[in-house]
Amino acid sequence: MAKTLVVCVLAGLILAVAPIVEAGAGAQAPPLPPIDLGDIPSRPEPPEFPFKRFVRTRGPTQLQFSSDDRSVYFVDNDGRVDNVFVMNLADHSTRQVTHFDEPVAEFMVDHKGRFLIVVQDVGGNENNNLYRFDLGSGDLLRLTDAGRGDTSMLCGVSPDDTRVYYAQTREHRREAGIWQVDIDGGAARQLLPDAGRTLECDKLSPDGRYLLYGELVGFDTRNLGLLDTTSGETRTISAVPGINNLDGCFSDNTVYFRSAFGADGFRLWRYRIGADEAEPVQLPFNNDLESLSMFTGGRVAVVGYRDGLSGRSAVFIDGFDKPTDLGLPAAAVVGGVFSHHDPGTGVVYLETATMPRRYYRVGGGQPPSLLYDANRSGIDPVQLAQARSLLIPSFDGLEIPVHLFIPNGTSRRNPRAVIFFIHGGPDEHVDPLYLSTVQFLANRGYLVVIPNVRGSTGFGRRYASLDDGDWGGAHIRDIVAVAATVRRLGFVQPDKLFIAGDSFGGFSVMSLITQYPGVFQAAVDFFGFTELATFVDSWPLYLQRHLSSALGFDPRQDRFRNWLLSPIYHVERIRIPLQIHQGANDSRVPREQSDWLVQRLRHSGRPVEYFVYADEGHGFTRLKDEQAAYQRMVAFLRRQSAPGQVFSVAPGRLAEPVSRPRVGIPARGLARCLTCVDFNRLYR
Repeated sequence: MAKTLVVCVLAGLILAVAPIVEAGAGAQAPPLPPIDLGDIPSRPEPPEFPFKRFVRTRGPTQLQFSSDDRSVYFVDNDGRVDNVFVMNLADHSTRQVTHFDEPVAEFMVDHKGRFLIVVQDVGGNENNNLYRFDLGSGDLLRLTDAGRGDTSMLCGVSPDDTRVYYAQTREHRREAGIWQVDIDGGAARQLLPDAGRTLECDKLSPDGRYLLYGELVGFDTRNLGLLDTTSGETRTISAVPGINNLDGCFSDNTVYFRSAFGADGFRLWRYRIGADEAEPVQLPFNNDLESLSMFTGGRVAVVGYRDGLSGRSAVFIDGFDKPTDLGLPAAAVVGGVFSHHDPGTGVVYLETATMPRRYYRVGGGQPPSLLYDANRSGIDPVQLAQARSLLIPSFDGLEIPVHLFIPNGTSRRNPRAVIFFIHGGPDEHVDPLYLSTVQFLANRGYLVVIPNVRGSTGFGRRYASLDDGDWGGAHIRDIVAVAATVRRLGFVQPDKLFIAGDSFGGFSVMSLITQYPGVFQAAVDFFGFTELATFVDSWPLYLQRHLSSALGFDPRQDRFRNWLLSPIYHVERIRIPLQIHQGANDSRVPREQSDWLVQRLRHSGRPVEYFVYADEGHGFTRLKDEQAAYQRMVAFLRRQSAPGQVFSVAPGRLAEPVSRPRVGIPARGLARCLTCVDFNRLYR
C-alpha cells in the first residue's frame, strides 16, 4: 500500500510539470540579450533552392596526400553515397576512384600508390570490415570478417605495405583487441588480446616499430599505451581514472597527444619513448584543444582549439613556439593536411557560417592558391543565413551557448518561424560554421536555433559533466529556458516554435514534449531513443555499466525510474504533431523501439508521421534518404504553420505490426559515444 502511494505521488509529479511551466510563464523574464541583425533586414530574401543545390556546397573529407605528393585523395558523395576521389594537384583535375554501392566510412592510401585500404559496412549497420582496393585493376579483396554485431577499426599500414593493423571487436562488441593481417588476405594475428578490455588504435609509427593504442575504460576514461610490434612489449603512457587521452601522434621518438589531466579542458602532452612519464607542452594559447593531427614525420602539427563559442585551428611547423603564418585569415582556418616529405606543402581548409569550405594549397614559396571551392551550387554566399552566437541564461543562471542562423530579410516587420535543432551525443557540440542542412531550413524561411545545452563538449569538462546522472533533467530545462528567451525576440513568431533533434537530441525532444508539452508547436525526431532499458540493453556489454553510470541508475533493474524517464511511457501527454525518422538497421537505437512508440501514439490518438529507411542505420549515408527526410520535415512543419491548422499529419509508413520491445536484445552498439550520429554527415 505504501509503495503504491509513493509510486502514485511520484507519477503525479511528472504529470504536474506542464502546468507548473505554464503557470511560471508570467514570472519576470530576464533582460533580452543584445542581437545585432546588421544588414540582415535589408538583404533580399533568396528563392527556394532545391535540397540538391545545398548538397553541392559540401566539401570533401578525409584528405590524404598520395605517396609522391602529386595528388590528394579524399571522400565525397557521388550523388548516391560517399566514395573515394583523387585530385591531380598540377591541373586540379578530379576523378572518381571507387564506385561502391555502400559508402566508404574511412580509407587509407598505401606507401607506394598501389592500393587503398577501405572501411565499409552494409546498410548502415556499423558492422565494418576492411577491404583492399587495387588502384590498378579495381579488384576488391576482403581482409577482415568482423561478423554480425562486431566491427573492424583501421589503424595503419606497415612501411613495406605487407601488413594492415586494426582493432577488432568480438562477441557483439563485448571486448576488442589489436590485430594485424597480411595485405594479400593471408592469416590474421592478434597482437594485443582483448581479455575483457576494449582496445582501439591511434597511429602506427613511420618506421612501423610502434603502435599507439587506447584502452576505453569508460565514457570519460581512455588510457593511452604503446605497443612494440616486434617484441610485443607494451608501455603505459597515460592512465588516470576519469581522464581521456586522445589523438596520439608520432614525431621521431616522441609521442604527442591530448589529455584533460589536471585541467578543465584538453591540453597538449608529450611522451619521449623510454621516459618514465609524459609531460605537458606549452602552447602560445591556453585554450581547450579539440583535435590533433601530425604530418611529415611529425614536423607539422594541426591543432584544433576552442575560441570563445566556436572553434578554430592553428598550424605549427617544427615546434610549438608560435603558429605558422600561412597568409590566410587565421580566424577562418578549420583544418588541413600536409605532405609526406615537405613540411611546407599542404592543403588548408577555410570555412565560416556563410562560406562553404574552401581548400587552399600552401607552400612551395608561393602565396596560398585556391585549390577547390566546395560551393559548386551556384548559390551566392550573400543569400545564406548569417550566424549570431550568444549566451542565454538557463533556469538556474547557467549560461547556455546558443547559435542563431538568421535568414535574409528577417526583421520586426518580417518575423520568422523558428526551428530548434538539438544535437546528439550528449558528448557533442555545434559551432557556427557552414551547415548545409541548416542553410536549407533557413532557405525555407526558418530561423534555426542550436543550443549547446549542459552536457555538451567544447565548453570545458565541468560543463560537459553537468548532465551526468541527470538524463532528461536539467538539459531539458535548458531548452525550455532558451525557448522562453527566443520567443520574446522581436523578429520571431512566438506562436511558431518547432523542435527537432537527432540521436540523444531525439531523446531530448521526446523528453521535452512529454514533460513540457506546451513549449513547442510540433516536433521531429531523428534516430532518437525513447525507452531506456532496451536502449541500454542494445549496447555492448562492457559499456552497459557506463551507460548506467551516466544515467545515474540501471533502467533494467529500477523499473520505476525507467518508466518515469522513458518518454515512450508518457505519450498521452503529447499535445503536438510529431514526425519520426528511423533507420531499419540502427545498431544503437533498435528499430523495434520506434515501432512500439508509434503504435502507442496511434493507439492513443496522437498525431504522428513515421518514416523507416530500409538502407540506413544511425544516421543518413544515402543522399536520396537524407533529401527525402528533410523535404518531409519541411512539408510537415509547413502544414503546422498553415492558418487554422491543428494536428495536420500525413500518414507516413510503418512496415508491419511489432510487439513490445524486450529487455535482452543482443548488444549491438558502438563504442566511444553514447548515440553520436556522424555530425558532419547529418548536418553538413
